Amino acid sequence: MPLAGTLVDGQYHLVRPLGRGASSVVYFAVGRDGLAYAIKLFPPELRSHAEREYRNGAGLHHPRLARVLAATTVQNHPSLVLDFARGQVMFSRYVHRPSLRLHPRLGVMNFEPVQASNERRAYLLTLVHLLDALAHLHSVGIVHRDVKPENIIVDADGSARLVDFDLSGPVGERFESPLRIGTAAFLSPEALLGQPLGPESDLYGVGLLLHWGLYGELPSRDTPAGSLSADPLDSLRLALLGQDRQTRPVSAQQVRKELLHLAALPLL
Repeated sequence: MPLAGTLVDGQYHLVRPLGRGASSVVYFAVGRDGLAYAIKLFPPELRSHAEREYRNGAGLHHPRLARVLAATTVQNHPSLVLDFARGQVMFSRYVHRPSLRLHPRLGVMNFEPVQASNERRAYLLTLVHLLDALAHLHSVGIVHRDVKPENIIVDADGSARLVDFDLSGPVGERFESPLRIGTAAFLSPEALLGQPLGPESDLYGVGLLLHWGLYGELPSRDTPAGSLSADPLDSLRLALLGQDRQTRPVSAQQVRKELLHLAALPLL
């Protein structure tokens, strides 16, 4: 059913679809205030997903998180009004891979952190902003539980915002039976087993993205960490991809600090 042109709550005009996920479609909208918004529509049978995302996202106020502004209904679809995050999903933004190792002119591998290419700097900034977002989430007792490229919106310079909280929940949340939460390719070892998840599980997802930046592909499930390369960031990658959650970093702020130290870049 085409919804472009629909007026939502007397305030937001739906303009065009921005993207579709497994359980929702997101529209670009313009408010009566002239500002851009995103309206996320769920099918009627997934009202509980919309309600959960609203509960998890409504109180979040951080520049690296796309706020959930309001809950509403659009033609019987439970819906959410969101901050509009400008940019592209992460893997669409970084079409040249591996982004952390490509020389800007020669197209060859480059391990010199102080002479990093523009793409390396942009990719590092994306990871820094992702860690900022996760640090805030974790500080209020929430784990994202679906850290993946489709949920990271990246601008041209690498600035990023984390979106989509319908799978998020309290740190260590338990269910009546083991429940595998997240996207298959980005599940931590404990998520694969359906165990309660904590900050270290989100940081495993950061490790997967760091691996992708260094090698241009996701690691094998059989040998996720692989061996240590010459890149100074690789030691952090190995730590984040540890199979034992007890040995993995648990502080997004500390990982951010380590990332900046190893990269030798004055990113904010």
